[in-house]
Amino acid sequence: MNTPSELQDLVAEIVRSYPGAQLDFDPLPSGVCFLWGTLGQRNFVIEYSPSQGTGVSENRPNTPPFVGHDMAFASLAEGVARFRELLRRAGELTGSVSAAA
Repeated sequence: MNTPSELQDLVAEIVRSYPGAQLDFDPLPSGVCFLWGTLGQRNFVIEYSPSQGTGVSENRPNTPPFVGHDMAFASLAEGVARFRELLRRAGELTGSVSAAA
């Protein structure tokens, strides 16, 4: 299994910058990776597939299951950038950003 360094770096950055965040990182043997993050009352997911691209979503209490992602990106870098932006905004709203961010 080869987990992309961009996702490994993202996990490390979240742990460092948002100590109150809850994370669940699931890299599968197929190369597909899921990262779920909860910050305050907001929940986000990034899904990376080496063959299909990257999806990013914010899951709200009324989001039905299995509806697909809010945004799709051809590159992992674009998806990671969007995931970071969602977390940054959530951190600003909740005051959950550490001094290191």
